[in-house]
Amino acid sequence: MTDTTKEAKATESKEAKAKTVADDMASRRVFANVDSALPYLTKLSEELSDFGDIPVAFAGGDSDGNFDPAIYTDSMRVMVAKLSKSKEGVKAIVIAPVPTLESLLATDAGKAWAINILDKEFNHVAVRALREAEDISTVVDQMPTTLEAYISSAREGGAGIMESFNELYKALNATLAAKVPVWAKARFNKQELKKSFESKGYADEYYPSVENRGEGKDSLFVTALQLAIKTATSKGLDPTIFQRWLETRNGKTLAAAEAEDDFDVDSLTESMLAEEAKEDEAPASDA
Repeated sequence: MTDTTKEAKATESKEAKAKTVADDMASRRVFANVDSALPYLTKLSEELSDFGDIPVAFAGGDSDGNFDPAIYTDSMRVMVAKLSKSKEGVKAIVIAPVPTLESLLATDAGKAWAINILDKEFNHVAVRALREAEDISTVVDQMPTTLEAYISSAREGGAGIMESFNELYKALNATLAAKVPVWAKARFNKQELKKSFESKGYADEYYPSVENRGEGKDSLFVTALQLAIKTATSKGLDPTIFQRWLETRNGKTLAAAEAEDDFDVDSLTESMLAEEAKEDEAPASDA
């Protein structure tokens, strides 16, 4: 082998990125039994360059890597997980027994525990579409109402109908800001852009120069929504939320603001003094 060939191979070797626990190990894998888990653990130890450097939290196992058969029974599966640190890196590789569904449901205590966990997840899935919507009426039909809807929603994860907006709003905002000075001047953040997309009334009140471009011209928000629909479709994303906003925003009015003559300086002074009195009466926090 020539020196040039050796140098080339050495360069290729350096350039090849070594696989690590942090980057290349799955967050969690669960196996039916020990025999199924062992090949996976062997593969990790062979392929991940720092596998031997990470602490292993092995519940029901010894230092030689043996599984205790009294713990890893037919009623327990094997979970292999990666425990990440709060900021970066990996704190431990976790190997632990977890109950099978059958064993969990075989006892009243197991059923009660499972129902409690499921109820929390049902709540999470039920409100997922509502969580980021300023106007819940635009997304309430995305709430699951059948078993299959709950299953598919939990399986898909993500932000549901709002996912496309979450992914595209930065690029959409930047694109229009670069082309349209009045848009750039508005300096939209995510929430303000969403509110203006949802409601023509809101946009009229707070961003009239963007909403009203003169007779015969579409609102820039309408143009932005049309752009979002085309972009989402081109990228294989769901354009539904943009289509819905485009169809319904004209009917969304801004709640009437309190009339200015409903209060005066005297009433404001009384309110301010009352607030200060509350603060004076509040107990001091512990140092």
